Amino acid sequence: MAFRRRRRGRGRPRPRPPAPPGRAPAEAPAATAPRPAAPPAPRRKTVLVIEDNATIGGLMVALLREEGYRALRAWDGAEAIKMARDRKPDLIMLDLSLPYPDGLPVLRELKAHPETKDAPIIVVSGNTLQLAPDEGELLTECISKPVDIDRLVNHARRALGDPEIELPERDYSSTVDYNLHSW
Repeated sequence: MAFRRRRRGRGRPRPRPPAPPGRAPAEAPAATAPRPAAPPAPRRKTVLVIEDNATIGGLMVALLREEGYRALRAWDGAEAIKMARDRKPDLIMLDLSLPYPDGLPVLRELKAHPETKDAPIIVVSGNTLQLAPDEGELLTECISKPVDIDRLVNHARRALGDPEIELPERDYSSTVDYNLHSW
C-alpha cells in the first residue's frame, strides 16, 4: 500500500471560509504618501594604519574601529600610498621601519601629494627617530613603541579634533608583571 502526498497547488481548491461580518474583503493597499528621506548619517572619519607587524597593526585597527573610526590597514609603503590616494584618510598612522619603500620616503610622498598633504600623520615607531628639521615639521606627533593603548586612542582623537578620553595616571615603574616570568 503506497501513500501519495498531496502537493500544494494541485488538486481541488478548498473553499475559503466567509469573511467575518462587518469586515470588508481584503483589497489592495491604498498608496501611502512617500516617507521623507532620513538625513544622511555623518561620515565616519577614516584612519589609515601603515604597519608591517601583523599583531601591532591588527591591534591598532581593532582599537580604532572600536572607537567608531573607519580603520584601514596597509602592510607596506607602496600599498599605503595607493590606499591613501584612493581613500583620502583623515589621519595616517605610520611605522617608519617598513619593507620597501622605507617609512621616510613614504612620509615625504604622502605630504607631497595634494590628496593626502592635509592629513595629519602620527609616527608610531619602535626605533629612535633621527629626522631632519624639515621632516619633523611633516609630522603631527611621534609615539614610541611599546604603546599604551589608551593613550594611542587619545593621540588619534587629538589629531582628528575629537574630544579626548580622560585617563587615570598609571605608575608603570612599580608594577611587576608576575605572569611574564611564570613558566
